[in-house]
Amino acid sequence: YVRWTENRNMSEYLRLMSEGRINVNALISATYPLEDAPKAYSDLQKPGAKPLITLLSYPESKSDISRRVELLQPATKPHTGKIRIAVVGAGGFAQGTHLPNLQKHSDLFEIKAICSHTGHNAQTTAKNFQAGYSTTDYNETLSDPDVDAVIIATRPRLHAPMTLQALRAGKHVLVEKPLCLTSEELEEIQAFYEGSHNSQLTSHSSPLLLTGFNRRFSPHIQRIKEMVDKRTNPMIINYRMNAGYIPLDHWVHGPEGGGRNIGEACHIYDLFTFLTNARVTDINIQSIHPKTEYYSSKDNFSCTASFDDGSLGTLTYTALGSKDYPKEKMEVYVDGQVLVMDNYQNLEVFGSKHKGLKTKTMNKGLLEELQLFGMAIKGEHSWPNPLWQQFQAMEIAINFDRTYKDKVSYFRIR
Repeated sequence: YVRWTENRNMSEYLRLMSEGRINVNALISATYPLEDAPKAYSDLQKPGAKPLITLLSYPESKSDISRRVELLQPATKPHTGKIRIAVVGAGGFAQGTHLPNLQKHSDLFEIKAICSHTGHNAQTTAKNFQAGYSTTDYNETLSDPDVDAVIIATRPRLHAPMTLQALRAGKHVLVEKPLCLTSEELEEIQAFYEGSHNSQLTSHSSPLLLTGFNRRFSPHIQRIKEMVDKRTNPMIINYRMNAGYIPLDHWVHGPEGGGRNIGEACHIYDLFTFLTNARVTDINIQSIHPKTEYYSSKDNFSCTASFDDGSLGTLTYTALGSKDYPKEKMEVYVDGQVLVMDNYQNLEVFGSKHKGLKTKTMNKGLLEELQLFGMAIKGEHSWPNPLWQQFQAMEIAINFDRTYKDKVSYFRIR
């Protein structure tokens, strides 16, 4: 059983047409050249019987088709010094989070371009957020000398190739997690920096790469980081993610999304790396074995990562729970203290004089991430997330998937 969605319905219709099992030729009443579109619509409004199908024919050559629409007059005044940014992928997350946050940081950023797969969405989004232009051509933004940086908010399958294209074009990149889906993609990005740059890159003259592991920038996590940096012993970190159920035929589980371990759990592997500031040595995973096909073992698992400072980080990730229960909670046990972060709204501290933190709303560090991205580009701040830590988070996630496929529960990374 699968959900019979509109997309599946249209796909089946196109398949039947391609096999000649549906033939609509007899229903076509007229064909108009594209330039005669006004006449076609006018004829449809005339009294009398209406045709079932009227076609518009497009020119054979596509060389004269423009994929860029100017919305604001090109600036004639000198460059203000703001970071001119292109947002690539204008879906719900970009429109609901990144673009409003860019406007909140209008002292740092100027929204130069919106790039989306469809022209209508690109142009509408660009108008709503006062961007300079809209385009459906990613290369348009990369070849534009007036674009300093790109935010990549497409589906995960495109993250690695788009990131590499932008870096090679000399653009700074903030790419939504995950950075990549495979070890081959990760190695290619690593090779870019190890070739012409150093893997511990900090030079502001080189393209900056920031993967959207925003949770490390949350005020709650920053407070925890301040406390654990002074520790004398290894720590134990327990993180629970009540992720919620997503139907197994959803794109998140397939090649577009890479699965929930790579697509979302990577956030927590980055947190473990950030808090320990240590290299991972091995991972140990366990997952459930559902008795029905409703649930998947791939989004119901426990993963324990060991680090070379002796610390342990355990993530319990599950789609079995209720959405009425808070999504995320973390407990840190260290040097006689217990630090409890509850859903990025409340941090409690036990066994220490350090104060906790409570915020009115959930704060996962998205606004702070963008600010540090801009400051780093301007040379006012170090890289918000060192390259090796970004790579390690993805290395854990990718090795997890490899371990799962090999049907083993233990994998030594170094």
